[in-house]
Amino acid sequence: MHLYYLKQGTIEANPHHLVNLIHYEDAASLCVAILKKKLRGRLFLGCDNHPVSRQEVMDLVAKSGKFDNTFVGFTGTDGVLGKKLNNSKTREEIGWEPKYKSFAHCLGVAAE
Repeated sequence: MHLYYLKQGTIEANPHHLVNLIHYEDAASLCVAILKKKLRGRLFLGCDNHPVSRQEVMDLVAKSGKFDNTFVGFTGTDGVLGKKLNNSKTREEIGWEPKYKSFAHCLGVAAE
């Protein structure tokens, strides 16, 4: 998402919309953990338990200094704001934890 936003520069979307993220490596490791448990016909939620707004994502990207492009901003104000998801139940049942605790951790800008 953030790479697309950087490429576009300006996005016609509400900056306050919440997104629930998971790093692709964490998504893959969660899938492997579920498959190893041989659970079939069940649904599990994968996310980092740290929902952020679109604006927060782009603020973290800017703070990281890891990208050359500059994001100009969001121009939208309408639309649903999303919802905060939590996958603690999945983590407990599968015995899994993500490598990247949050998008900020992934970018190396988490305030610990």
